[in-house]
Amino acid sequence: MSVIKDALGHAITKLTTANKKFYIYCLVLLIIAVLGLGGAITAVAEGHYHSDMSDMVPWGILISGLAFFIGLSAGATMIGLLIHGFGRDDYHPVGTRAILVGIMCIFAAMGCVMMDVGNPFRAMKIPFLLRNETSMFFISSSSYMGFTLILIAELVSTIYVTIGKAEKRGKRIAKILGIIAVPYALIVVHSFTGTIFGVVKAREMWNTPLLPVHFVTSALASGFALVILVTIITSWVNKKDLVSRETYNHMGIMLCFFLIATVFLDTFDYLILSYSGTAEGLETWDIFTGRYLPTFLINMVGLYAAVILTALKKFRTPRGLFYSSVIVIIAIAAYRINLITIAQLVPLYHELGEIQYIPTMHEVAPVFGLIAALMLLFAILTKVLPMEDEVHTTGH
Repeated sequence: MSVIKDALGHAITKLTTANKKFYIYCLVLLIIAVLGLGGAITAVAEGHYHSDMSDMVPWGILISGLAFFIGLSAGATMIGLLIHGFGRDDYHPVGTRAILVGIMCIFAAMGCVMMDVGNPFRAMKIPFLLRNETSMFFISSSSYMGFTLILIAELVSTIYVTIGKAEKRGKRIAKILGIIAVPYALIVVHSFTGTIFGVVKAREMWNTPLLPVHFVTSALASGFALVILVTIITSWVNKKDLVSRETYNHMGIMLCFFLIATVFLDTFDYLILSYSGTAEGLETWDIFTGRYLPTFLINMVGLYAAVILTALKKFRTPRGLFYSSVIVIIAIAAYRINLITIAQLVPLYHELGEIQYIPTMHEVAPVFGLIAALMLLFAILTKVLPMEDEVHTTGH
């Protein structure tokens, strides 16, 4: 009980002493969130009538958001593994923030699914009422809930360790959760998300056993890049470095390694499409180099540029890593959009003609509203919860 009282007192003190810029930032996010919520309410009330989705393209920008945010959440867990599994104590100041990033991203992914279903209450029936144990949707949705519970438990145990209220057993639990979160996120959560698409035999881009592996590598790159971005922005806002220059250098090396694996798979995916000689493969390649050339270039040019930047030591600085991380996140977001959308634009029968899909504002607005709401929640939680860097520097 005393721990709860201390936590509430700490939270109230931090909020009442926050500067004006923090409140302005929160207000802007709140306005965007409310506007997006209006779009979400319209979608729930009227279904997908205002979207550009159809029976030919049933999965749009919302499912792209699911794949993207699940990847961010899974990749963010790497920080806990580095701290607890590899003894990288220099990552401690970003440990709690990385867990919060993972939680916010898993909420964003589940929010995208609920909005895509049309009626969020229908999505909540899985896996409790609607169960098909052989369905990849059932396995994935169940794994998301399990992952959320692991992250929340890791957050609580980490906070207890941070404020010095955890005994030896509590510290061991925090360590175990930090380590097991990574294999669970990558193997159980994100691999099965990739498998949802990989088992679809009718789609050229999806039907490959390498897609789960591809999802894992891009998740590591994007999620780790997001944690780097949060670390740098937090350091700039607080006007003090959360981690040392040596740690930034290590972050750059790790990101480069994840990017090389991602670029390797991306490059050969495209090469196989262009050289396959199949009608479906050639049609897919034509869409990549035609209607979707901008996102194709954002994906490939962005990833190669990020590899070069992170490979050069002189760019493994806070400013250099800031640009690299932004490029990586945008490039992998473009990849998710390409993967989900283009596979559906290739006609299963030539008589169907050319299939079109352009996301409408009714689809995009709820996503931005959801992102803004979660950014607002993240800002408040990082302000009121005890962070490792604050506790260690103040001697509490």
